Amino acid sequence: MRIIAGTAKNKSIKCRKGTETRPTLDRVKEALFSKIQPYVEDCSILDLFSGTGNIALEAISRGAKRAIMIEKDQEALKVIIENVNSLGFENKCRAYKNEVSRAIEILGRKGEKFDIIFMDPPYRENVCTEVIKKIEKNGILSDGGLIICEHHLHERLDQEIVGYKKVDEKSYGKKTLTFYTK
Repeated sequence: MRIIAGTAKNKSIKCRKGTETRPTLDRVKEALFSKIQPYVEDCSILDLFSGTGNIALEAISRGAKRAIMIEKDQEALKVIIENVNSLGFENKCRAYKNEVSRAIEILGRKGEKFDIIFMDPPYRENVCTEVIKKIEKNGILSDGGLIICEHHLHERLDQEIVGYKKVDEKSYGKKTLTFYTK
């Protein structure tokens, strides 16, 4: 796995061994960033169910000003921290071990706002809708911000969820990227 573009272009990213982590494939990541590149420059990104930190690190490489990564698995968190350090992004990134729901509540209490919120939950959990509701309840998406859900093809997401409208959806094999904004 590698960073595709930006200041860290072609630098490697470590991935946890085994099947616990499903990093976003390069072709899906390239399609994602070709769609959101206008939003990335100087943005704040929240990467939920972060896995390797792949998406947040790509965003930092492409000009995002800061990234917060949330991951509940200790081994995956170690990989994220190694990746942040190996890319030299320590001043722009923070990684936290926490359940996503709890992390959103904490970020909301702190008054944090993000321009892009990306989530790639375990496919078997079908939690995208609930996470979007939690994002709204805690007010952590900036005005004009974007929520991106990477989910299994069979997880159907509504056209509108608590005021967020689906603005795009594209499938890549068994993965689907769904985009929401206010």
